[in-house]
Amino acid sequence: MPPKWRELADEIAAKINSGEYAPGDRLPKIEDLAREGKGSKTTVHAAYKALEADGLVASSRGHGTVVRARVSLSTGAEREERSKLTGSSWRAGERSDSHMAGVVAAPDDVAEALGVTAGQPVLRRTRVYRDEHTNAVISHSTSWIPAVFAEELPELVMGKRLSGGTSIDMITRHTGRPVSRRFSTMWARTTTPADAGSLEIPEDTRAAVIVLTVRIVDTSGMTIEYGVDLGGPGCRWAKEESAG
Repeated sequence: MPPKWRELADEIAAKINSGEYAPGDRLPKIEDLAREGKGSKTTVHAAYKALEADGLVASSRGHGTVVRARVSLSTGAEREERSKLTGSSWRAGERSDSHMAGVVAAPDDVAEALGVTAGQPVLRRTRVYRDEHTNAVISHSTSWIPAVFAEELPELVMGKRLSGGTSIDMITRHTGRPVSRRFSTMWARTTTPADAGSLEIPEDTRAAVIVLTVRIVDTSGMTIEYGVDLGGPGCRWAKEESAG
């Protein structure tokens, strides 16, 4: 039998999924649910923390616990296309921060994607995309780039948001070789303690998250970037296509 807090969390989650609690609605105060017999304050608090870890609600001081809108993730290709059209990779209601960059040793999976030897120097750029209204993490995004571009394009090594487009825009302008192919993957997995810092969730959180990757190849056949996006709990990927 599940613990009381899990039962309460599931009960509230069902109301969120049915639309009884809509995005933007504030959940009852912890004290009110405790008075209604839903459990002790500790039980209700644990239920709310579980809902937050699942990406269904966001809590903040002064605003209480509010139902989150279901946020859609963007693939690397979608951000690149948006940047070309609008000058920004952000979608409406989104912002990015915590930009970091540096040359590191290539992990095995990154080395395979970039076609280099594991342990070779590569450029790693990371940033966090957030919901600008709730400040919740939408995704933690990492771009892995051949080290040669760290030398030829110093701006890529600066830990700040790029001006004038994405890293792909900068690299293709520099080389004169446009993108010819993109290889994308998507899968789901359960969060690990190692994800806590990236997604700003408790270390003991166990929630399903989506991982998006894209390997970008230019017309010479060179992989110029390998992107990995780890979605926050509760985030999804959706795409609209026109009928032929």
